[in-house]
Amino acid sequence: MPSANIERLREAYSAYNRERARGILGYLDPEVEWRNPADSPIAGVFVGHEGVLEWQRQVDEVFEDMHFEPERIEELPDGRSLAFVRFRFRVPTSETETEVPFAHLVTWRDGKATEFTMYTNQAAAREAAGLAP
Repeated sequence: MPSANIERLREAYSAYNRERARGILGYLDPEVEWRNPADSPIAGVFVGHEGVLEWQRQVDEVFEDMHFEPERIEELPDGRSLAFVRFRFRVPTSETETEVPFAHLVTWRDGKATEFTMYTNQAAAREAAGLAP
């Protein structure tokens, strides 16, 4: 049976895919640190609910039809969650949908994500989580 945090994360992906960032605010600590990958067009750390909404505003300028589809979610010994996802999107100048592997490392406290770190390299996410590549 999946842990409560894994279930929350699955629910959050569904909520994001329906309602974008506004849909996941209830899953995020008010002071969440939302870390976008360094190799992203929108690299950086966004803090709090307002930061996440700002991230979404910036992302919407670069990507359209964004979806994160979890393929596997692991619970780590320290209580964090590591999700391997497919990131699907289009850029505004194209009708072609692109799909790339992504990973998210999530730290939880009292049922809320306090840190959400995105990785474009799944091996780097495994390393950051303290797992063998």
